[in-house]
Amino acid sequence: MKVPLVFLGLFAIFGCSPSLPSASGREEVSAPLQLLAVSESDSASSSSPEGNTSFSFSAFGDSGWARSHVSRSVSNGGFKRAYASFDPSREFLSDINYINWETSVGVLCGEFWAPSSPSTYAFLTHPQELSDAISLGFGLIGLANNHAFDCVRSPEGRGPLQSVFHLTSLNKALASAGNPLLFSGVFSAIPTSPAQGFYRAGNAEIPISFVSAYVGGDYQHCKNILCDRSLGIYKKQMASARGLRVLALHSWDAASHARLKSILSSWLREGLVDIAIGTGPHIAESVSLLKTPRGNGVLATSLGNFIHPSLSAQPRNIVLVSGWSYAPSSGVVSLNSLKSVGVSCDGGNCRRTRIKRLL
Repeated sequence: MKVPLVFLGLFAIFGCSPSLPSASGREEVSAPLQLLAVSESDSASSSSPEGNTSFSFSAFGDSGWARSHVSRSVSNGGFKRAYASFDPSREFLSDINYINWETSVGVLCGEFWAPSSPSTYAFLTHPQELSDAISLGFGLIGLANNHAFDCVRSPEGRGPLQSVFHLTSLNKALASAGNPLLFSGVFSAIPTSPAQGFYRAGNAEIPISFVSAYVGGDYQHCKNILCDRSLGIYKKQMASARGLRVLALHSWDAASHARLKSILSSWLREGLVDIAIGTGPHIAESVSLLKTPRGNGVLATSLGNFIHPSLSAQPRNIVLVSGWSYAPSSGVVSLNSLKSVGVSCDGGNCRRTRIKRLL
């Protein structure tokens, strides 16, 4: 496992969210990120004789640790135990690890968006559970989704601002402890730039630019979460950015998911990103290579689910694991390896199925 070392930026805190197998009848959103970190080198990251630096990147689907409509969240180490059961040797964790966290973050909720029913869901993750995920090596965390608005009344803040309150405190605590990370998805003021920073690998620093957004969402959602309608403000910056560029989107329904796939593929073909990740339909879709102006890019239209105790059983999900090299002279990354790890999940219990090598 690779652990982030140096915290560089803050606070476009936003992310993508997982929709539940039964729809809650609400739209979802996501936003760009504005921090970055530096990651320690190990056997998976090294410098080549030509001066290029190798590093790895993994991406996980809809995840979290919360039961629906629990107004006072608790921390019991559930996510950490569930991950240890899934991947005891941590072989699927890379230098840089992205996860789509689909719950609000907080301790108290005075009122949820709707009463509990078979078709409505509302989540509140205790900050310590998210901290546990970070301690495993998850340094890029998406938080923008419909569940950012699950708690409409709390002394900790309304909707996404409740998560902002706790994430700000969490980030400060982890940074002071030498364990930095990158949050993305919810914010008090929309960031003017993508999340950008560096991860250290070998003797080099890998520049990272990251944008995560929700495809869908009304005015209420988009006020404190980045929606796809605002993605255009980051295009020029992403096109000129050095190093690894990542776009992560989350959808709500069939129509928004079709738009998600269109945005992901167009950003790759236009040379705006190197990795384009989608989530939303709670089932793995295709993973493919697309030619970009900088070389091979990765398109994953949906990773499906990952660890989340309130998600229904879903046997078809994906963890994406990739290997890259970075050329400091040109600022360009090159894809060296790509595999999809099949994952079958039943709530918080996940197990790997088969590994498919794509490159």
